[in-house]
Amino acid sequence: MKRDRSNRISDVGELQLEVLDILRDLVQGTVYDVLEQFSEEARPRYNTVMTVLRTLEQKGLASHTKSGRSFVYQPTPDAGNVRGKVLRDVMDRVFGGSPTRLMAALLKEGDVSPEALAELRELLDGEGDGDDE
Repeated sequence: MKRDRSNRISDVGELQLEVLDILRDLVQGTVYDVLEQFSEEARPRYNTVMTVLRTLEQKGLASHTKSGRSFVYQPTPDAGNVRGKVLRDVMDRVFGGSPTRLMAALLKEGDVSPEALAELRELLDGEGDGDDE
């Protein structure tokens, strides 16, 4: 029997993350509210954003209420650490739950700058907050 993986947290795509970030910044909004946050050059179609929001709902990362004829979407509490959950899922599935194997692969495969290495050392020493934004 094939397992349905459509709602697996690590299957959150780039556009889904972008829409979720916009929704978190807005706190709540309609499809049109989300669309307005994209630059004109990068703005997806209305139906695309609507589908993304519905998919985020299926994954438990967004919910909606009805206001007149419009749906007003808001992120769920689970949306707060979606990147951490994606990383945890990948670590569990691909690296056998080992953060050491995950970090070793990142360091081996990635182009890690000396500045990034210094930040990682601070994190390991308990001096950094890990927020590069």
